[in-house]
Amino acid sequence: MLVNPRCSTVLLGYVNHQGNRAIVVDEPGVTRDRLYGRSYWGDQEFMVIDTGGVITLSKSQAGVMEELAVTTTVGMDGIPLATREAAIARMPSMIEKQAVAAVEEAAVILFVVDGQAGIVAADIEISDWLRRNYSEKCVILAVNKCESPQKGQMQALDFWSLGFSPLPISAIIGTGTGDLLDLVCLELKKTEGLDGIEEEENKVPAIAFVGRPNVGKSSILNALVGEDRTIVSPVSGTTRDAIDTEFTAADGEKYKLIDTAGIRPRAAVISAGSTTGSLSVKRAFRAIRRSDVVALVIEAMACITEQDYKVAERIEKEGKACVIVVNKWDTIPNKNHESTTHYEQDVREKLRILDWAPIVYCSATNGTSVEKIISAAALVEKERSRRLGTSILNQVVREAIAFKPPPRTRGGKRGCVYCTTQAAVGPPTFVLFVNDAKLFSDTYRRYMEKKLRSDAGFPGTPIRLLWRSRRRPDNEVNLQRVNRRAQELQAEWLRLPSPTTSI
Repeated sequence: MLVNPRCSTVLLGYVNHQGNRAIVVDEPGVTRDRLYGRSYWGDQEFMVIDTGGVITLSKSQAGVMEELAVTTTVGMDGIPLATREAAIARMPSMIEKQAVAAVEEAAVILFVVDGQAGIVAADIEISDWLRRNYSEKCVILAVNKCESPQKGQMQALDFWSLGFSPLPISAIIGTGTGDLLDLVCLELKKTEGLDGIEEEENKVPAIAFVGRPNVGKSSILNALVGEDRTIVSPVSGTTRDAIDTEFTAADGEKYKLIDTAGIRPRAAVISAGSTTGSLSVKRAFRAIRRSDVVALVIEAMACITEQDYKVAERIEKEGKACVIVVNKWDTIPNKNHESTTHYEQDVREKLRILDWAPIVYCSATNGTSVEKIISAAALVEKERSRRLGTSILNQVVREAIAFKPPPRTRGGKRGCVYCTTQAAVGPPTFVLFVNDAKLFSDTYRRYMEKKLRSDAGFPGTPIRLLWRSRRRPDNEVNLQRVNRRAQELQAEWLRLPSPTTSI
């Protein structure tokens, strides 16, 4: 459901105040982008926006993204050290920019402070900024980490000086959260236009952008939505959470775009010893699982690595439709038609497990061909949900068998397909009823899958073929053998001469 942005609540605080959907680690600066989530309380439904911790609001926001744009380098090796240090130094400003955007679209602002640490300089600066710029909005001051109800009241007293009425809560054990939600819902009901919100009955397809770090996943999402929805930086590991964004295409169709953290090799994550890095990779894999289409982003100037193939294996295993996105195509010198052909051959060879996925070439920096990603994703999503008629399906299978019959075994047996039906979609799953599934080799099964694709379509989506034997159960066979032996004994007994009776 797409809720009116004016009916949102923003979590704005000094350090980490994430919900269950966000990564929670006891270190500052984990949350960076805006995280959206649907929430319910009583009969009230609203959207919650989690933001990164605001350290200071005094820095200038202008020109930050332009200063950090590095598009012609491959990974981190080609980025100068000075540029990396500058990107890291400006990261707080980019996090604050995301928080400011969340405040602008929110109806209720939840200002979260640390009750155990007391008032700090950043709390005073944030409160002054809120009163000066957003006096027309409702601001709720939540004093977190007040686990004891009695002690919490004393901790909250110090925060009256910020100019808002403090409410002691504990996000860990839930103390005071019910009163907080009651207050939030009361303020939301006062917001104009709440009655005009309509629920979407149709499911919105989800498109997840995955790939190695620094291939341009966040840049592609920003180019699609036309705004700086996620933070873009040459520093690898900038994106940590899976960021959901509602997007409406030019044809009016709605999609959910999911930006994910760069998926690093498991050995690299373990050697780094970062809990946040491990959680980021898990969130990326979870985004693949909850998506309908996966856009596997690779960099044009970089070689396809073993890590790319492992991600491709995960996509195929989860049964998701896929579009291979070659980003930074503008960095390829002297491009022509042959360049595209040779590049596609290389991709098909190294990502052979996704040989059915279409390839889109784009450049997120100048916005070239990024809209083709949505068009390709819409096509493969429909193919993933397509059903094939039973008569057409059986005709395709019969023609495939007539062209290449199943090979005989050494014992002279040959597999026989009785009938075929489509059992499910998402991904398309077909059941072939045969005399004995063991008689069909892996080579012949791959042939049948390729023949089904070439004759029936299904581009951009994996398909599943299930081979089911029509063999009688062992207990039924044994029972029939016993009955047959009993009949033979009875016939033999009837053929014997009658015994003489002596008187």
